[in-house]
Amino acid sequence: MKSQENIEGSLLVEVVLYMTIFSLVIGMVLLLHNEEQREYHVFDREGRILFAHVKRMQLATLYGNLQNNNGANRVVLERMRYGYINTNNSLVYRNLPESMHIEFTGTYPSIRFIAHKGVGKVFTVTLVDDLIRYKRTFIFARQSGRIRWEESKF
Repeated sequence: MKSQENIEGSLLVEVVLYMTIFSLVIGMVLLLHNEEQREYHVFDREGRILFAHVKRMQLATLYGNLQNNNGANRVVLERMRYGYINTNNSLVYRNLPESMHIEFTGTYPSIRFIAHKGVGKVFTVTLVDDLIRYKRTFIFARQSGRIRWEESKF
């Protein structure tokens, strides 16, 4: 017969072993979740910066022209970067992280904000992150000061 002390000791070892395995599994899941959450923060930041540049072009066109030379404020869209007019009236490009790209529904990759043209014309610009599979679609018109965005996971 086994003594009572050996049974209690083996039960303690078994409980410690199960707790260790359980802790490792939870730790691995949290690490994976943390990486996705970090990438989402990068995606959110880039989306808000793109939103701010488009909004700035809209408001500059509505309340006073930012670029006096051409008479039009614009945002130039490419797949991995976009350009905007900065405070020095020059076109500056901002590169996106490698996991993101821009999709545009228009025919010409430059959105021109002109005060007297484009009434009722609606644009959609979509920022896509392939790593975490998120999309943020910006829906706006040249003439209004509103921009709506929708976010989805694909």
